[in-house]
Amino acid sequence: MQEVLTIEEIKARYPNKWVLVGNPELSNPDLLDAIINKLVRGVVLLVSSDRRELGYKGREARQGFDSVTCIYTGEMPKNRKWLL
Repeated sequence: MQEVLTIEEIKARYPNKWVLVGNPELSNPDLLDAIINKLVRGVVLLVSSDRRELGYKGREARQGFDSVTCIYTGEMPKNRKWLL
């Protein structure tokens, strides 16, 4: 069985990385806010410096999990542009 880590433990173990978290437990799922601010704990499935790598390998890693989420454990640059 895989270890369930708190958000603080995930940030400490994997600084400035993209992390795929399985079965995430959220503090208030109905609140409109970033997932990283609501995440309480979960199972680390994949860790990478490249977000695209999680997308490529994530399908296999998420087998057996009801839900997954992707978080970045570092600080996002203020001038970052996001394509949706």
